Amino acid sequence: MGVSILAEYGEHVWNVGRRRLKNRDCVYPESKDNASSSRQFAATLDARCQQMDALCQRMDQLMGKFTEIAESLGAVRPGMIPPIPDPSSIDLMPDVPPEMDELLPNDDDLLVPEDNEMIQDSEQMDDDPAEESESSSEPKPQDHVMTTDSYGKLRYVGGTGAMVMIEALKSLSPESAQGQSPDDLKTPEKSSISRLELPFFVRGQTWPRLPYLPQPDQLVRPPRYISDLLINLYFDQLHYIMPIIYKPHFMQRYNILLNTRAPANLDAGFLSVFFAVCACASGILPREPGNSSVFTGLQYYESALLLHYASTGEGSIEQVQCLALLSVCSAGWNTLAQSWKWGGQAVRAAQDLGLHRSPARGSNETLKEELCRRVWWSVYGLDRLLSVCLGRPVAVEDADCDCEIPLDLDDDELAAHCRILPEQRPTTIGPSRMSGFIAFSRLCQISAKIVRAMNPLKSRRKRRKNTTEKANAQKLVDSFDLELVGWLQSIPDSIKFSANSMDAESGPDLTWCVILYIVHAGCLINLHRPLIPDMSTDASLAASHNSYAQCTQAARSCIRAAELIQERVPPSHHLAFCTHYLALSGVFLVRSSSALQEDYSSDIEACLLCLTRLETVWSGARRSKLILEELLKHSGNQKPDWSFQYFGSDDLEDFVLQQDNPDFTFDGMDTFGEVRM
Repeated sequence: MGVSILAEYGEHVWNVGRRRLKNRDCVYPESKDNASSSRQFAATLDARCQQMDALCQRMDQLMGKFTEIAESLGAVRPGMIPPIPDPSSIDLMPDVPPEMDELLPNDDDLLVPEDNEMIQDSEQMDDDPAEESESSSEPKPQDHVMTTDSYGKLRYVGGTGAMVMIEALKSLSPESAQGQSPDDLKTPEKSSISRLELPFFVRGQTWPRLPYLPQPDQLVRPPRYISDLLINLYFDQLHYIMPIIYKPHFMQRYNILLNTRAPANLDAGFLSVFFAVCACASGILPREPGNSSVFTGLQYYESALLLHYASTGEGSIEQVQCLALLSVCSAGWNTLAQSWKWGGQAVRAAQDLGLHRSPARGSNETLKEELCRRVWWSVYGLDRLLSVCLGRPVAVEDADCDCEIPLDLDDDELAAHCRILPEQRPTTIGPSRMSGFIAFSRLCQISAKIVRAMNPLKSRRKRRKNTTEKANAQKLVDSFDLELVGWLQSIPDSIKFSANSMDAESGPDLTWCVILYIVHAGCLINLHRPLIPDMSTDASLAASHNSYAQCTQAARSCIRAAELIQERVPPSHHLAFCTHYLALSGVFLVRSSSALQEDYSSDIEACLLCLTRLETVWSGARRSKLILEELLKHSGNQKPDWSFQYFGSDDLEDFVLQQDNPDFTFDGMDTFGEVRM
């Protein structure tokens, strides 16, 4: 009885255990003897060997494909494939600083090479295309580098002498040595060589802070509602005629400035740009009658100047922007001499950062590269216009620059365009608010060559006496005429015909239409005025000369376009140039009507009327009007002296061109504006 009960109970327990262990894996505890451990190690080793065998088979297949590709590449004609860049030039090569602080990073490396694909200038465009393709396939020698300064920022260094030193430093660098063991590189001698730098900068040796300058937090900023008003005025009327600031970045940093409470967190560089923007925008505000010479925005100008002086010894993109904006502000006050100085310093500050060289270095930082181009061409046009207006030397030589023209895109579209892959970007872009600035930049390049060609200093060094030299000079003048005609045809229709639609949306285009029209007329006057024969000896010969007709047409066109200067051109270097050449056009017509008995009274009256209106926005207009009125009074009483000395040069026989140097400038005109020192 007891046995049967136990048997039934055992069977029940076994059935219950079987049901519980259903669908479960049985785990046997491993034995602890040496034999079992050896068996486990052998099994694991066998599995690992099988994995390695499979991996080696896959690597063998990949190496076979790699060999086929290498053989196919070797069969391609040399020059069809661009050279593979040095990895250090990709990983360590910084971009030229565009707009924000993070766009000008610190770099502890010794030297950073740059891509040196030079852009053909206007004199090289007529070369043989076959020769260009062959030369483009050849590697270009490195002619400049970006090296770190005492502050750890990047500065431009170039030239033959500097490159000799750079090549010597590269030969001493341990990275250039081959066949050295890691132990050799750890020696004190090797580690000291790796810290060799150019002698122009000493790491850590920075300028002491000037003790009498205020701290950034001690400068009084305008209230929020005033600063908002001034910034909106600047971007609405001044920004598109000199896009040296990228609006999205500026507004982002402006909001950070408004929310900054700790004095230590203030960005002194951006604060200088902020005050300079406020100073420029203050000149756009309405003025009281009779107070045209008031220095509006002077307190902001002084604050920006103090912050600029506090950055002595440094190099940053904010310095370039601040100097350029101070130049624009000074030009709006009719202090053109000071404006020319600030403009020249802005060019030097940009060259210090290497902005005059092509920023395209294969880093795929299209936005940074584009902002570099905008900054450079802004200071380029600023210096060109002021130098031509005052008849002074320019601060930059075109042959030293290879920075490309910016893209024809608005600020709101630029970032989105740069995020698109290069192969997927549209082939045609524009027109936009940048169209006028691009056309102006190209016209400045042409104007620079004209100004250099008609430089009166050359006429004193060499006289053109034979017929061949005269023919070559006339041929060069004709080439300038054709270049100006080609430029005129390239202007977008939205600017060319903007005067036909006087609506609010055509504001930027109409402003550029007025500016470009007058600058183009100024180029024609600068080109053809020295070629007009002396009217005091033979007026009929002068009247029949083609250059006289060109100057007359340009002067009358300039006066017709000047009717919109007051409404469309804000106080700036553009206003100074337009007013100057408006007065110059009136002077030319007054003297022509006196010498040739031609009636230009309607054009002269229109010129006087425009100058009278401009007195409220630019003080130099009053002085120009007085000169024109005095010429009208004396035009009937005495015979005018038509020698070219009146315009700042010698007579026609002294005018000469260097036919072996077609890259020049033209600076011979005196300013008729009232200039303050």
